[in-house]
Amino acid sequence: MLVSYYKETPLEQWITTKYLDHGIIDPHHNDIERIADSFGVDLLYERCPSFSDNEDRVIFLNKDADELTARIIFFHELCHVLRHAGDQRFMSQQFKRAQEQEADQFVLYAAIPFFMFAKLPVPDHRHEAISYLSDIFRVPLDLAEQRLDQIQRRMLHGSLVAAAREADRQKRNQETGWSSETKRILDQLDRQLGKKERHVTCE
Repeated sequence: MLVSYYKETPLEQWITTKYLDHGIIDPHHNDIERIADSFGVDLLYERCPSFSDNEDRVIFLNKDADELTARIIFFHELCHVLRHAGDQRFMSQQFKRAQEQEADQFVLYAAIPFFMFAKLPVPDHRHEAISYLSDIFRVPLDLAEQRLDQIQRRMLHGSLVAAAREADRQKRNQETGWSSETKRILDQLDRQLGKKERHVTCE
């Protein structure tokens, strides 16, 4: 897989930094009790619908939910606790929708962090890769599939951008007849601009 072409979004970079700061570096560290404790969030299991309280930094999970479902709900609610303010019962639909969309993206990034994914021997065959990710990260198959597709799209996009940039550079060098020193400077400029563009990505 072309992992070097993958570019993290700002939200994903934020999650990666938080995980690394708290020593959450491998899939076996990606345990919801450990994550909750690391972020100073109380995690309680009750016989009630799952929900979170931002102000009190607490997440309530339905104790009857199966493990995989509980993990997805946890990551969704964790986003609300860590990144959102206000009570959704009293906010506009547009603002509520924006929070929910970010929470849905947060689930993908937090449940299967790319920096963990990149170190794993993910199978080449799609159905095997989905099953493997589901087992390793303890997530439902549909979420593993969604995240795999997202990662592969980003890697493909990154590789196409890199190939187009290289083709443009070669064409420019052929057409200009510039000296080797000028070409060297332009190549260096291309590399520097490429590094800056890594921080400008879309969700």
